[in-house]
Amino acid sequence: MMSKAKRRAGRKRNVPVTMPATDWDHGAEGQANRIGLVVEKRGDVDPDTGEVVNPNGITGARRVDMLEIYARRGWISTRGYNAGEMIRAAWLGTEKGRGNDWTRERVDSSPKPDASIAIQIDRMSALIRVSRLVPAEDERIVDCVCCQGNAIGQLREYRGSQHERGKSHLRDALERLADRIEKTTAGYRIA
Repeated sequence: MMSKAKRRAGRKRNVPVTMPATDWDHGAEGQANRIGLVVEKRGDVDPDTGEVVNPNGITGARRVDMLEIYARRGWISTRGYNAGEMIRAAWLGTEKGRGNDWTRERVDSSPKPDASIAIQIDRMSALIRVSRLVPAEDERIVDCVCCQGNAIGQLREYRGSQHERGKSHLRDALERLADRIEKTTAGYRIA
């Protein structure tokens, strides 16, 4: 039989996550679940001032990825952010399953696998159309930040003292992508 001292020594210590004291649900409180979450005020935006009006002190947690963080910090322009959002939307579209319209009456019938395959092909085609606009030298950083939601430092060549070089590469890559999207999308939607 194992003694209490040995059992306690093998246990890991739980580290509490500091959260604001509210009665609102902010999701799971484990450390791994808190990565990328931002606690912010919830409420209506005042059209005159542009600030969130929150008389009851309601807060909520929202997952923020690195593309949005870089846009907030001013590291990338609004055009670059929108270009990154476009490629991310196309990439995320390939991850979704086919939805059902539950408002219609449903009748038992044999499944139609060709319909879901056609939808998946359309989504992949949209991703390919946008991905073709990314120059070869920018593919890794655009994929890392826009599609995967990772930080610039995930790429080995931009760690440590090379982080500034990675920031400028991301900014320039998204501007080039925005320029190509504007040239290509004269009147039609890519994704």
